[in-house]
Amino acid sequence: MSSPSADDSTRERGPDEVFCRDCGAVIDARAEICPECGVRQRDPPKSSVDSALDDLLEGGNPFVAAVLSAIFPGLGQLYNRELERGLVFAVGFIVASVSVMVFIGFLLAPAVWLYSVYDAYTRAELRAEELRRGAERERETEISVSEEQDDEHED
Repeated sequence: MSSPSADDSTRERGPDEVFCRDCGAVIDARAEICPECGVRQRDPPKSSVDSALDDLLEGGNPFVAAVLSAIFPGLGQLYNRELERGLVFAVGFIVASVSVMVFIGFLLAPAVWLYSVYDAYTRAELRAEELRRGAERERETEISVSEEQDDEHED
């Protein structure tokens, strides 16, 4: 392995190379850390378990939202980070359950419960779509920023 030359930051970059964000040295495009200055170029890779947990905990999974609302109406909405909707469904279900004593609740409680499951599922699908669009925008911004930095280093 050859030692990096002192004029490494001034040479032209190749097709699979980029400039370091900190020192401007030409490095491999896949490098996580610049070999010249040691500055991290990108976040370390996540394990599949980490990404699965992140996906579950950030909301937006329709199946998880529906299951939570099936357990107790309003939990799926809370999972989707919709506090007001979740409280409305929870209070509505409690009121409908209490009204069973007056025989209205026999129809009202299951209706609130089923609608809560349906609402949690559809709102989670919308949230997942928003999260996907946000991630795409973030990726596009990241790419354009790195291209601008590369253009600045070329000048």
